[in-house]
Amino acid sequence: MAGSEPAVGADWSVAVDGVGVVDPTGAPRGTVSASFRCASGERWTGEWRGVPVEWILDRLQSDSAATHLRIHGPADHVACVALADAVGGVLAESRLDGPARAGGDGWPRFVAPRVVGARTVKRVPRLEPVALGAGEDVDAYETLDTG
Repeated sequence: MAGSEPAVGADWSVAVDGVGVVDPTGAPRGTVSASFRCASGERWTGEWRGVPVEWILDRLQSDSAATHLRIHGPADHVACVALADAVGGVLAESRLDGPARAGGDGWPRFVAPRVVGARTVKRVPRLEPVALGAGEDVDAYETLDTG
């Protein structure tokens, strides 16, 4: 994580399987730098500010066997990301070097430095930690709407 900022209020919450609803009001805020190509074809490189995914996942039981995180978005859009990549990300509330709230309705947005554009999910209502076995295909755990 590039930096950490003081806690502020939030106008959203996220359900985390095995934890319940997490209210990010008062959570620390952090920033990440990320570059990815959006489904629209546009390339984005930017600084994103939001609640660190690691802070949210710290609410999981310490004996959790999760290896991946399913990030649910609108409709049936679900991305599946390795926990090692997810914990470096944020549920972004704003973009620091671009449109603050593009369209005003894409927040929170999961953004992480090592995650491709189709997996930077907008309007995240739910995070689902899952344990994938050795050799299991991540694609079987996601439905990416890239059109």
